[in-house]
Amino acid sequence: MRLPFMKETWSMVLPVLGAAILLVLWGVRSQRTWALALGSVLIVVAALMLNFFRDFERPAPGGLGPKTVLSPADGLITIVREVQEPMHLKKKALQIAIFMNPLDNHVQRAPVDGRVVGKDYYPGEYLAAYADKADLVNEQAHLVVQPDKPAGSRKPPGLMVIKQIAGMLCHRVKTDEAVGDRIARGQRIGRILLGSRVDLFLPLGSKSLVKVGDRVLAGQTPLGELP
Repeated sequence: MRLPFMKETWSMVLPVLGAAILLVLWGVRSQRTWALALGSVLIVVAALMLNFFRDFERPAPGGLGPKTVLSPADGLITIVREVQEPMHLKKKALQIAIFMNPLDNHVQRAPVDGRVVGKDYYPGEYLAAYADKADLVNEQAHLVVQPDKPAGSRKPPGLMVIKQIAGMLCHRVKTDEAVGDRIARGQRIGRILLGSRVDLFLPLGSKSLVKVGDRVLAGQTPLGELP
């Protein structure tokens, strides 16, 4: 049975939990209050990390239209606007930004059925993920996706871009898919560790189904409709 946590969980949580147990045991044996206090704090930190690294199964909802775009991340909608996407599309697109706080699930899921046609990683800074410039200067990974052609359409929709953007606390962005891979709505495509943001750039003419201030769930909440 698959444990409901990201694959990086134990390499990061077990050292913290081990140090906490050793400090508590030593504190009890030596009657050192500071060791007991520090060990207790580390136990709480380990519990919070386990909460952060959770990764439960989450099937995509049924009854979706062929043009429906699901949210790629859990979190808060902070941007819905038309902008010039300068890196891949090099033209105007509908940008929807999702800010994840440390208590949100940080597993990203595919917003559409399609194929990965581009993948890039950019090292960078670690501004707060909600900062307006974070999508330009922070460490980030990009997937360029060609959505499948809906039945009855003469041509497929335009390309979309999924940006995983590191935040102030995060120094690790993971993207599982490679160029040429097929993705299906709701499947896991990556994760960001410890506070972050995901931006989605949809082809111009796409319709947003969310507004700033809405909370969304990865692979569950309809975010928009392709043109």
